[in-house]
Formats: sequence, structure tokens, C-alpha cells
Amino acid sequence: MDEIEKVNRPRAKIGHKLRARRQELGMTLDEVAAAADLTKSFLSAVERDQTSPSVASLLAVCDVLRLQVGALFEAAGEAVVRVADRRPIEFGGSGISDLLVSPALTRRFQAVLSHLAPGADGGEELYSLRAAEVFVLVEEGAVTIRFAGEVVTLSVGDTLTYDPRRPHSFGNASATLPATALFIIMPALS
Repeated sequence: MDEIEKVNRPRAKIGHKLRARRQELGMTLDEVAAAADLTKSFLSAVERDQTSPSVASLLAVCDVLRLQVGALFEAAGEAVVRVADRRPIEFGGSGISDLLVSPALTRRFQAVLSHLAPGADGGEELYSLRAAEVFVLVEEGAVTIRFAGEVVTLSVGDTLTYDPRRPHSFGNASATLPATALFIIMPALS
């Protein structure tokens, strides 16, 4: 599958699930937006599937709603997730195609396979995630993980474990070759 096809996959529709959970908890858009440090208009657009939140924004909203990110995506129905059953998800950035490769309802971790087109990045602005830990394994190409004042470049087979509450971003280290990395996100312990 070429890079254009990967990047242009349809986005998962998650807005109605976020809205249903917010309403179930009796929370207003204002309350959730304030607690997640987002604007009400942005959160409203997310709930209407008019925009996709970044990784940081989605995790912040899920934290406020006490909802596992995986609960937003359809389950494959068993612990095995077949290639054909991988769910495209939108975590933000440019030139990035993300797939949820762990079972959607897994509570202890979320595994996301990221395909990065040449020059792709998660954004210039560093962000933090409301999660306990992230493990990343580079499967193809080279990936950079940027922290304030530090850049770590990982090549095929390299791994990194880091505290996602530390402001960071990531990208493809090459302007000409694609990269693929597996990110495993462990949610914060309640």
C-alpha cells in the first residue's frame, strides 16, 4: 500500500461516543473543555466529527470523561486483531496514518501503528499526554522523538520508553523515506 493510500484512509467517527459519555456523566461542554484545557468550540467540533483531536487532546478528554481511548473504537470481537480489522484513528500531525492494532477494549495499554510519510511530524508544538508511559519501536526508517532541548533519533529496531507527561513531539527523520513505528501507550493508573 503506498503512502498516499495510507494517509487518506477514512477517519474513525468517535464524536458521538464522547458526547454520550459526557452526557452520561452529566457534564456540560464547558466543564469538559475547561478540565481538558480545550475550547468549547473545539470540543463541540470533535463531538460532531467535524475535526480530529490530537493525541494529547483526545487523551485529555478521555481522562476527564474517565474513558479508555480504546473504548472509542470498534472492537474486533476477540483478542486477535487481524490486519483487515485494524481501525484507522486520527491522532493529528501531518503526513501520519495511525492504526489501532490492539484490541479496542484493552484497558492496560493501547498499541498504535504509525506510518509516517517522508518529512511527517506530530506538530511543531510540544505536547504531553495524560498517560503513565509510552514505549516506541521503530519498524522502518528513522523516527525522531523531540523533547524540550533534546532530540532522540531511533533507527530500525531501536526502542525508547518515556514519560509522556514530559512535553514532546515526534516525526520522520527523513525527508525522502517513509518510516513506521509502533507506539504502546500505558494509561495513567487511577
